[in-house]
Amino acid sequence: MPALRLMPATGETLERILDDTYPVWGDGLTREAYARFNAAQLKTDWGSAHLQRLALLDGSRLLSSAKRYDFTGTLDGRRVKILGIAAVFTPAAERGRGQAKVLIEQMLADAAARGVDLALLFSEIGPRYYEQLGFRVVPVDDVMVEVERKPGAPAMLVRAGEERDYAEIAGMHAARAAGYRFSLDRPVDYVAYAIAKKRLFAGLSRAGHRGAQFFVAEEGGRAVAYLVMTVSRLRGRRGEHWGIEECGDRDPTGARLGAMLQVLLARAPGEQPPVIRTWLPTDFRPPQVSALTRVPSATIMMMRPVDPRHSPPDLKADDLIYWRGDAF
Repeated sequence: MPALRLMPATGETLERILDDTYPVWGDGLTREAYARFNAAQLKTDWGSAHLQRLALLDGSRLLSSAKRYDFTGTLDGRRVKILGIAAVFTPAAERGRGQAKVLIEQMLADAAARGVDLALLFSEIGPRYYEQLGFRVVPVDDVMVEVERKPGAPAMLVRAGEERDYAEIAGMHAARAAGYRFSLDRPVDYVAYAIAKKRLFAGLSRAGHRGAQFFVAEEGGRAVAYLVMTVSRLRGRRGEHWGIEECGDRDPTGARLGAMLQVLLARAPGEQPPVIRTWLPTDFRPPQVSALTRVPSATIMMMRPVDPRHSPPDLKADDLIYWRGDAF
């Protein structure tokens, strides 16, 4: 019997995985667009070096598959390497045999050999299964944002974001992240990947279904605040849903970001106010934000040390900065 192999998914194996996972994660794309979306991420500078889809094979038989992300970050002032595990999927004929567990164990063993410190994933099936594999829930809240609306708009320059803004965005994140126990690194190539991912998904969706918008506030010729958001129509009612995927402000209070939101709202004064949701650090509340409603996110963040001899970090919501757009 051939040994189980953890291999990069290519060719017919990759097509089989895309066929199987499309009904679960297609999210309104066509099957062709779903394949293009996955392939395009791998063609970005960051994705080509840090993202890979893996398959657990028994000979030529596909047992399970997942995406692997390679991140770096900071935990309690220490630089750490992070394995991101996503899109874990077992074909129907192989379920109930522990194939996903074997896949994750092999990914962890490979990560240990590469000197990786932490494993991170996001569960859509609740925490129990992954808790059995040593993962611990890291609390993350969905935040509903209400912005104070005033006649007119603040006198500030808000423009579409551009590639030249990426370095400033990376700098904003690094400055704010220094105040938290846990954060991901977001260098320029990752910022470019994260924004491209949202734009690709919106562009490949059916016309009018969703949009991706990237804005910056500029002072002295440089970006000093920004936001990336997805926009979609609310089901069964008037108005839009704005999902803030990431944002930043050189002002620690977030005042520029709040003013940006006021400017964007003032562009359509007669429209129904949008529902605005995001993940926002607990201590980051722009003064123009009049209310924040927090509920535990349905997307459950979980973490464990790669070395099982170490205890999982005990992180609370106050301890981390993590943007919704960085969930995978």
